[in-house]
Amino acid sequence: MKRIGKMIRSLFPSNKYGWMTLLFFLLLLPNLVVMFRSSDLAGDIPKQVAYLFFSCLILTVPALLFKARVYFALSSLFLILSPIEIGHVILNKMPISIGLMSAILNTNNQEAFELIYSLKGYVLLFILILILYYWVLFTRIENKPIFTGKGKIVVFSLFALFNIALWGTMWKMSDYTDGAVYRMRAANSNFLMKYKKVYPCDLLAATTEVFAMEREIDRMQEQLKDFSFRAERQDTLPGKEIYVLVIGESSRYGNYSLNGYNRPTSPLLDKQENLVSYSKVLTTSNLTNIAIQQILTRATPDNPDIAYKEKALPDAFIECGFSTAWLASQSSSDRFVKRITADMDYTFFSTTDFDSADNYDGKLLPHLDSVLSLDKQKQLIVIHTLGSHFRYNARYPESFCRFTPSLHDNTGYDVVSPSNKEILVNSYDNSICYTDYVLNEIIRKVNDEKAVSAVVYLSDHAENLYDDERNLAVHGNTEPSIYELHIPLFIWTSAAYRDARPEKAEAIEDHKEKKVSTSNLFHSFLDIAGLSYPEEDKGESVASPEFREDSVWYILTPDKRLIKKSDL
Repeated sequence: MKRIGKMIRSLFPSNKYGWMTLLFFLLLLPNLVVMFRSSDLAGDIPKQVAYLFFSCLILTVPALLFKARVYFALSSLFLILSPIEIGHVILNKMPISIGLMSAILNTNNQEAFELIYSLKGYVLLFILILILYYWVLFTRIENKPIFTGKGKIVVFSLFALFNIALWGTMWKMSDYTDGAVYRMRAANSNFLMKYKKVYPCDLLAATTEVFAMEREIDRMQEQLKDFSFRAERQDTLPGKEIYVLVIGESSRYGNYSLNGYNRPTSPLLDKQENLVSYSKVLTTSNLTNIAIQQILTRATPDNPDIAYKEKALPDAFIECGFSTAWLASQSSSDRFVKRITADMDYTFFSTTDFDSADNYDGKLLPHLDSVLSLDKQKQLIVIHTLGSHFRYNARYPESFCRFTPSLHDNTGYDVVSPSNKEILVNSYDNSICYTDYVLNEIIRKVNDEKAVSAVVYLSDHAENLYDDERNLAVHGNTEPSIYELHIPLFIWTSAAYRDARPEKAEAIEDHKEKKVSTSNLFHSFLDIAGLSYPEEDKGESVASPEFREDSVWYILTPDKRLIKKSDL
C-alpha cells in the first residue's frame, strides 16, 4: 500500500488531490449516469468499465494543459450543462443527440421555464451541488499544476494507447463492409461516434452540428427562394383529400409474406384490401442520405445535384395549398431533410435516433392522429421511419419478438457475423412484423377518415443478411448486392379515391410487375395526388397509363460511381 501511495504521489505535485478528486467526481456525474442507465451499456460490465475509463481520460487530458483552478473553473461549464445529459439518459436511455440539442436551442422561454419549474426539487439539488463545487474550487484548490511531468507522460500514454485500441476494435468490427477503402471509412466513422457518446464530447458535437445545420438550411433556403415547380391541381375534387408517403428503412422486398416469403411476417398487410405490391423496384442508392434525396426530388443517379438545385415533393404540395406534415423517427440532423421541413406546417422529429433501445415507429402514430384531427381539407403527410435499421431488435417491442433465437439487450455491431446469421435473420424478420403493424395502422387511420386518400410505402434501400458467397451484411457496400437494392413498394388507395380517379387506380394495378426505381417516386406521388406542373413527364409515373419502364436500373454507389443492373 505504501508503494502504491508513493506512486500516486509521484504523479501529483499537490497534497490537495483529495479535494480535486471530489470535483472530478462531480464532473463525472453525467458519465456515471450514462454508465448505469444507457441501453448501450446496461448490464454489460466490460463495456461499462471501458466507458468509464474512456470518460476519465477525456476529462483528464485538458488537465495536462491547465493549472488546477483554471482547469476546474473551465470544466465547471460542463457541470452546469450536465442536467441536459443526465435528463436525456434517464428519459431515453441514451446520451445527448442532435435532435435533442436542436429541440433545446429552438424552444421558447416559456416552455423552458415551465419545464424547470416542474423539476424544481431536482433544480434545488443541482444548485446545492454547484455551490459545493465552487466552494471547494475557490477555497481548497491551489492554482498549481495538477500533474507532475511523470504524471503527464502517464496520462498521455494511456490516452494514446486507448485510442489505438479503440480504433483497432472499430476496424475489426467493420469487417462486414465490402472493400478496404469503405472499411476504413466505416472504422473512422464508428471511432468518432464513440467520442460522440461520451459527455461532454457529445454535447459539443451535437451543438456544433446544430449550428452548422441551421446555417446550411438558411443557405439552401436563400438559394432556392425563387424556385417554383408552378404546380397546380389536375382537378378540383370536393371534400377531404389525404396523401401519405411512408419512407421505410433497410426493408427487403423478399422478407414480406405479402411478397411470397415463407414466414408470416406481414399477416395484416396480407389481408389488406386495395393494397398493390410492386415486385421489381430497386433503390437508386444503398445509403439513406443519397436515397432520400432521389425519393423526394427529381434527382437521379446520373444527375444527383438536382436535389440541391430544386425544391422537393412537399414544396409542390405547398404550392397547391395543401397542409403539410412530417413525422419522423430519424434524420433530425439531416440538413437536406431539415431544409424541406422548415416550410412545412407540422413537424415532429424523435429526439432519439438509431441507438435508442425503444425509438419505435409506432410512437409516431399518436402524432398521425393529431395531424388527421386538424381541420384541413387537403393534407400531405410524410412519415420517415426507422423500419429495419440495425440494431434490428431495437426496432420492435418485445411483443413482436415472434422468431427466436433473436438479438436482445445492448446489441452492437460485434454480433454482425456469419456465425450469427440465424439470430440476425430472426431479429430482422421481427422488425418486418412490426413494420406490418405500423403500416396497417396508418392505412386504418387514414381509411377511417372516409376521404379521397392514398398511402404509399417504399424503403430507402434494403439490407444484406449473409445471402450468398460474398457474405455481406447490413448495407452501404461500394459494390452493392441485389439484396440491399431490391425494396418493397406498396400503394394503397381508398374507395373514394378509386371512385374519383379510376384511371389512376387502374394504372397503379397494371404496372405492379414493371421495372420501377425510387427515382419514379416523385413523379408518381404527385400524379397520384392529382398535381401537375409544366415540366412533368407522365412516363415516369406508375399512376399514368403512359408509364414506361426502363430496360435497366441505375444506382449511385457510396463512392459516387454510377452502376447499372439489368435484372433481379
